[in-house]
Amino acid sequence: MADVLSGVASPADVRALPEDALPGLCEALREAIITTCGRVGGHLGASLGAVELVVALHRVFHTPQDALLFDVGHQAYAHKLLTGRRDRMHTLRQADGIAPFLDPRESHHDALAAGHACTAISAALGLLSGRRQLGHSGHVVAVVGDGALTGGLSFEGLNNAGGSPLPLVVVLNDNQMSISANVGAIPALLRTRNARAFFESLGFTYLGPVDGHDLGALTRALREAKASSRPVVVHALTKKGRGFPPAEADEQTRGHAMGPYEWRDGKLVRSRGGRPTYSEAFAQVLGDALERDPRVVAVTPAMLEGSALTGLKARFPDRVHDVGIAEQHAVTFCAGLAAAGAKPVCVIYSTFLQRAYDQVVHDVCLPGLPVVFAVDRAGLVGADGATHQGAYDVSFLRPLPGLTQWAPVVGEDLGPMLATALQASGPSVLRFPRGTLPDLPPELAQDGTEASAHDARAGAEGGKSSTASRLTPAALPMPGARWLKRVPGSRLTLVTLGPLGLSALEAVRSEPDWSVLDARRAWPLDEAALLEAAAGGHVVVAEEGTVRGGLGSAVLELYAASGVSPRVTLLGMPDVFLPHGDARVQRTQLGLDAAGLLRAGRALLGEENR
Repeated sequence: MADVLSGVASPADVRALPEDALPGLCEALREAIITTCGRVGGHLGASLGAVELVVALHRVFHTPQDALLFDVGHQAYAHKLLTGRRDRMHTLRQADGIAPFLDPRESHHDALAAGHACTAISAALGLLSGRRQLGHSGHVVAVVGDGALTGGLSFEGLNNAGGSPLPLVVVLNDNQMSISANVGAIPALLRTRNARAFFESLGFTYLGPVDGHDLGALTRALREAKASSRPVVVHALTKKGRGFPPAEADEQTRGHAMGPYEWRDGKLVRSRGGRPTYSEAFAQVLGDALERDPRVVAVTPAMLEGSALTGLKARFPDRVHDVGIAEQHAVTFCAGLAAAGAKPVCVIYSTFLQRAYDQVVHDVCLPGLPVVFAVDRAGLVGADGATHQGAYDVSFLRPLPGLTQWAPVVGEDLGPMLATALQASGPSVLRFPRGTLPDLPPELAQDGTEASAHDARAGAEGGKSSTASRLTPAALPMPGARWLKRVPGSRLTLVTLGPLGLSALEAVRSEPDWSVLDARRAWPLDEAALLEAAAGGHVVVAEEGTVRGGLGSAVLELYAASGVSPRVTLLGMPDVFLPHGDARVQRTQLGLDAAGLLRAGRALLGEENR
């Protein structure tokens, strides 16, 4: 079967194949997707379910003259394989390799870059409108997963497109899944006779439902859609994870992202890390908070699995809410909960919080409601790349009045920070990275966290601990910055946010007259501690977020307002959209590891050659 795929270098080759070769092509595509994800990881399930759909699309439409927009690129590995990228698929999601999502810079068959859901209909309508205005022909197709119909932007696009005279084609890839099973009324409606009435009431011609794994039926429906002179929806029923038994048997996500893995003696063996993650540790202390206080409620926009909340959902089904791919709704829903007297915790990735910025400003911060934002995947994220880097949350949240921004160094910080945030009268943020928990260094154990360290780690590793985040009354509210190393008469202070404090501690082991200050809050600043740091005359501020507008900018603003002028170096993420790659390698390249901090400090002191 691989021989069929080896002869396909472009969509024109797909159209040239005889009908009886197409099942073999689909089988070869599935084999290639399974093999690729087994080696390097990736979004497996959705792409396996869309194989026949992608083949049929390329049989009927002619890219790039016709434009295909996928909502989102999870579905599009077969598209990548058919558009000249087969020989490089082994580099998927790796540095300088194939992008995790779609990107026109990688292929002219990719109409638009997108890593977030719900964008395809709006973008496709705009693309079609722009082409017609400029006198260009060609069709535009938005391939939309039914998970995207839990998000408001999709409905804004449907409303506009349905009232337009333009012949936009919307292909609904309906597999009843987002990452996990879809939630809400619309996904349920799609599997009833009312689906036709729903789309027709919006102004679309409705074709379907069509078996999304029947190439003949798909091709006929797509050709009819192509011939339409008005907006049309082709409703295709597919199965996420199709053709890979372990994915089909995975009831939670249907193999959304299963790799790396391999077959051994007919069994699937997955590579698993042995250490708990920050997400798992936060979920554990959130579970303790849910147990202690019936007013605590957790809300997440379709990230139960990613943020390790599936266990909490099972334990607290009425107080852990998955609201679908609906970040704006998630935030304003939390505002309503807080206004009613509940204590909502919105667990959301940094990259997805961007989508709800107006709601954070208008619905939470303006009225000063006590919503806690648990901002997961803050900082470098690795293989998901530019669309998912958690680069901007500090800078875009810092100007908001009354919003406190916390950042833990180690997992043991999460309990006290969450407890402090839940006691606050206004909104708070806890930002934590993607990655496994580090060991607790002696400097932090001496800070008083050792009492709960063992139990907290045990809870994060899967056990249930009632003492994981138990605190003495004196520990709350959590104070501001803390000195991880405080040297009288220090020549230089490394000021860090989050886990970079550990790199700073490693860096100063060879520098006995350097200090390390964990800012602990990106805002409000601990002004006294930062002015003490300035007294040494040299300060390096390091953060895993954009330098522009981040913690370093805040420190410079403080020094300017206070009339002090130490020499300052700012380290962080540069003014570019960082691509996919290994996050550890990228930290080294950006100078955010111990060696980079040491190098920056010595350069500031004029001692580069030491």
